[in-house]
Amino acid sequence: MQIEDGEILIRDFCVGDLPLMLKWLTDNRVLEYYEGRNARFTTDTLAAHYLEEIPDGFRMIIEYAGAPIGYGQAYRLTGELFDEYDYPDDGRVVFAMDQFIGEPAYWSKGIGSSFLRLMAGYLKEVKAADVILLDPHKSNPRAIRAYEKAGFRIIKPLPAHELFEGRWEDCWLMEKEL
Repeated sequence: MQIEDGEILIRDFCVGDLPLMLKWLTDNRVLEYYEGRNARFTTDTLAAHYLEEIPDGFRMIIEYAGAPIGYGQAYRLTGELFDEYDYPDDGRVVFAMDQFIGEPAYWSKGIGSSFLRLMAGYLKEVKAADVILLDPHKSNPRAIRAYEKAGFRIIKPLPAHELFEGRWEDCWLMEKEL
């Protein structure tokens, strides 16, 4: 996969990206919002997780102006994932996504919203997606604003949805119909 629009490039994640992930996932500014500041990673633990294939999904790197700045993953909801999100399995093709900008210098510049709009187009055109779901922590207003800017809307709370830094974190379920 390779998607380009202006200065944004989305490409497949590969083994050569593990040093980037190690850099990003050892930065407490990133871990505050993704994985948690109590998470400890090595190249080996990252390889074991991030090189594993995602059933009905894929991993990607976000580049801006030629520099890798973030990570994303998308996966089709099937079976128990509908229960996890308490979302109706009504025959539509539904994808969920997780993403982060790993370079804090690129935060709050509209890149995340642009990335999500590009991915929405890709998921609709290539994967026949009807809906995309996101589940940000309620305590992450910057991400929520970026998601709303990309056309997502909050549809309901997900209380105690994710174990994060040793406690259950409340999240929002956000949806974008395509």
